[in-house]
Amino acid sequence: MTRLPRPITAGSVRSLRGRVSAGPARSGAACRPALLLLVMFCAWLASGCAAMPDERRATFGIDFRLPAAAAAQKPTAIVFFVDGVNQEVLERLLAAGRMPNLKKYFVDRGLYVEHCTSSIPGVTLPNETSLVTGMLAGHHGITGINWFDRTSLVARNYEEVNQKNALDGDYLAPTVYERLSDATTMSLFFQAHRGATKFAENWISAGPPYYFGWYGLVDRIALWRFDLVAQVARAQQEFPAFVIAYVLSPDMEAYRSGVSSDAYRRALEHTDAQMGRILRDLEAAGRLDKTVIVWTSDHGMMDVKSHWPIKKFLRDELRLAVAGEGFAEDFSLESRMWYYERLTCVPKGSGDRYWALTLRKPKAAAGKDDRSFAFEPNWLARPSADDLRAYPTRDGRRVDLIARLREAEAVDLVAYKTGPDSVRVATKKGVADVTRTDSRGRRLRLTTVEGDDPLGYAATVPAEMLDGSAHEDRAWLAATARSPYPDLVPQIMAYFDAHRAGDIIIFAAPGWDFAHSNKAGHGGLGPAEMFSALLAAGPGVPHERRAEPVRIVDIMPTILELLGRPVPADIDGRSLLGR
Repeated sequence: MTRLPRPITAGSVRSLRGRVSAGPARSGAACRPALLLLVMFCAWLASGCAAMPDERRATFGIDFRLPAAAAAQKPTAIVFFVDGVNQEVLERLLAAGRMPNLKKYFVDRGLYVEHCTSSIPGVTLPNETSLVTGMLAGHHGITGINWFDRTSLVARNYEEVNQKNALDGDYLAPTVYERLSDATTMSLFFQAHRGATKFAENWISAGPPYYFGWYGLVDRIALWRFDLVAQVARAQQEFPAFVIAYVLSPDMEAYRSGVSSDAYRRALEHTDAQMGRILRDLEAAGRLDKTVIVWTSDHGMMDVKSHWPIKKFLRDELRLAVAGEGFAEDFSLESRMWYYERLTCVPKGSGDRYWALTLRKPKAAAGKDDRSFAFEPNWLARPSADDLRAYPTRDGRRVDLIARLREAEAVDLVAYKTGPDSVRVATKKGVADVTRTDSRGRRLRLTTVEGDDPLGYAATVPAEMLDGSAHEDRAWLAATARSPYPDLVPQIMAYFDAHRAGDIIIFAAPGWDFAHSNKAGHGGLGPAEMFSALLAAGPGVPHERRAEPVRIVDIMPTILELLGRPVPADIDGRSLLGR
């Protein structure tokens, strides 16, 4: 999920030990009339525009028609990116006839891929970036909605107003917009938009309904902005080559009500209805036969029953010197250095079921007195695997961080790097090593270090892949699709290629999160969170249903091929058309 940012400014600070959170100075009396009018307007929209005739409610009334001279234009593409879709719930709704537009415009016309695998971590902005770049999170560098960069001492939180649009400056991989730089491209409320010709953010119009929890209205506003697409098409006498629209209500309703709730199912049905309005407008204009349409999600969701405040555990139980929110570039480097020199652990979480710990490297103890420990003078050096197993605490002890985290009831899996090409994963069932065996990182092996079957792979993964021999990354994806940890082997290795990767990453056990109150979450490693559906239809798209898993990074190269553009060889994604 990517929440709308809170209304703050970068220059207002409570203290260097607090977070950037003060709002802009304004006169409450002066703002009240405008705010009241805006709320009344939003309430009218939220009512479904009751005065609107039924035949108009079936569409947005957007005129996508172009002159006959533009009819020969090459195919174009539209992506509906729906946040937080549980694949099993979606499948049940489709079977029950409760997603009629998804069935009519996608399932009945094109490709239905049952399992589209998220990039680890399974949270929104890493996967938005994976979609537009075709790269796994560890390769494009966005490792969460929140992260800490030990080289610059910058803490990023894309949910803050002063940082929300910093995303596009934080990854280096080329985007689909940049690869289509000679054409018009548009992003509607989709935060990863570097290179897009037009970006519609909707902050002023969508902020108030988001604040009041009217998430369906937020999505209607986002899709309503397809009027901009029509305006651009008429002005240029050509439909934009690529448009992507972001929809958030299923994710937000899952957080509020749970994946198993009627409210979550209604949010998916609402998404279907509003998307159908756009598709009927396109159909009326004769655009569907010329347009590749894609429906996908960033991650799945799962219900949460129990909460484990992990920062409190790190601070009070493990006795680490834990950072608060941290600071972005608008604070001086000297201020950031002053703040972090007193700390040893910076925890950052996203989706509530994935957390990353960045840890300061300790110096070797002088003699037998562990109280004499000291830390390296800066954060540039990463702690070794041995450091993590005997890490200094505030009261002079040393603690095995991996063991303490692994044994916690709320924790499913802990991972950390043990070498340039090796990652260790630990569960309550045992420990295993993932090792990269070639320079391109395409071949990997899994070796059990402790326990009989640490990842529960024995029941579904071929025995020859569990004997320590190396196999291609796509073979691991296919072999582990029906296991407790789909696609873990190649993706956990890729994650640690990012320089912002945590020294330890922690994933919550089923039914748990690391927050306080939400009824659902994501970011974990199980099928309910790692898998969502991928549907596509339009010119060049095969009409079939596939059980074979794919990755979200495969969408970008598939769209490029469907648009007649070259597919880059230096990305993680592969076009689905050659399968």
